[in-house]
Order: sequence, then C-alpha cells, then structure tokens
Amino acid sequence: MKKKILLGLTILMVFLGGCGPKSEVSGLFEPDRIYEKALVYTREDQVVRGLETKAAISATLLNEIFPDRYVYGDGIYFFVGIVTELEIEDFKKNYHIRLNGEEAVSIEKVQKSDDLYKLMPNVNRWGKYFLVKFPPMTDQELTIDFGIYPYGSVLLTFERPQKRR
Repeated sequence: MKKKILLGLTILMVFLGGCGPKSEVSGLFEPDRIYEKALVYTREDQVVRGLETKAAISATLLNEIFPDRYVYGDGIYFFVGIVTELEIEDFKKNYHIRLNGEEAVSIEKVQKSDDLYKLMPNVNRWGKYFLVKFPPMTDQELTIDFGIYPYGSVLLTFERPQKRR
C-alpha cells in the first residue's frame, strides 16, 4: 500500500513539475539561434612559421547573421578575432587584411562589454576583436586574405548563400 501511494505521489510530482514556468536550467538546453548561425559563418586558421603559431585568426560574416543590421548594399562586415604574442605596434605595421583583393573601409575595436562580442562564438580572453567593414561586393565567394609580414598569410573563404534562410 505504501508503495502505491509513493508511486502515485511521484507520478503526480513529475506531472505537475512539468507544468511550471521555465527555469534557468531548462533555458540552458534551448538552442541559441544567433550562436548557431554564427558558427556556420565563422572560419578560423593560423599563421604558422616553422612549427610555431604566430597568430590565430577567426572571422565571422555578420551580413548573414544580422541581415537587418549589416546590409550587403552598405558593405561586407566581419567580426575578426586575432590571438597573437606579437607586440601591438609591430602587428599594426606588418599586417594586411583584404577581401577579394580590396582593403578594409574601416576597422573598429570591439570591447568585451559590447553585445556583439558576447554573441559571437569562439571568443577568448587573449584575443583582440574587431568589426571590419569592406566595400559592397556582388561576388558569390568571399575570401579574406589575412597576413603578417614576414610570417605569411591565411585565406578564409565564405560562400554567400543563393537564398536567405
């Protein structure tokens, strides 16, 4: 008899427990659409010399993640992350970043407190992050050429989708 009462109370608690408001724990398991989309449009590579990594580069195509905010007609926008041990002055003098051969129109530092920083995947505390704007382009394939003299460069290629999802 005690087992039936205990079983009945357990079933009742499980049933009623599912009827309450969402808790913070259940929110952990809901998909984050922006983060998922950002992962799809993020590319990473490393500038390597010998067996030593000189810089780790990541770039996220923002036009596809936030199409209302970053419109292709205004320019091509990337969230670019750089992790390097190079001194900032040496880095500024000896790097280039181009999209399909075109120089960037603007490069703005993104602070850790910015919303964009918080939404992007694969950020870490050692990286420096920038919002990089390139001129508008109609090319289907977008290739970022990021280089550091004299170590070399990496190419990050993005395919612009035919239709928006």
